Amino acid sequence: MKKNKLWLTWIPAMLIMVMIFMFSMENGNQSSDLSGSLTKSMVEAVIDAIDLELTQVKEENIIELIHTPIRKAGHLTEYALLGIAVAFPLLRKHGLKGKHLFITGLLICTFYAATDELHQLFVPGRAGMVTDVMIDAVGAGLGILLFQGMHSLRLAFKKSQKNPIDKVE
Repeated sequence: MKKNKLWLTWIPAMLIMVMIFMFSMENGNQSSDLSGSLTKSMVEAVIDAIDLELTQVKEENIIELIHTPIRKAGHLTEYALLGIAVAFPLLRKHGLKGKHLFITGLLICTFYAATDELHQLFVPGRAGMVTDVMIDAVGAGLGILLFQGMHSLRLAFKKSQKNPIDKVE
């Protein structure tokens, strides 16, 4: 990629940040309804897949039981994606590698998570939670580690293609 176009590498991270911001703008009822319908769909799909017969009350109890973990998994996932999207330009545009890439990426994502939770304090029915910032930071860290692992595998593969092992005849 040409040096003058490397700023474009930040676009995916910015788009994910906008998406997170838009989710955070939903009031408490809208947010809960969205995650509740997702949880209900997932539970119903599993019940259908394993052909389980449950009463409506038991199904609702299962939905209630896993609703919060599903919401927190959503936090983890969206910030893992943000971690990947932030790690890419840190490597390509800024040349950061190893622990410098990890720490810088984690700081950027955690700062964004904190500002997002602060933003939620001003949205009706929402609350900014320190635990959500911690979950977001874990997700970002996992995303950055995944990016670094995939990048290392890519480099190892490219190196193996340049220096193939001689075949024994």
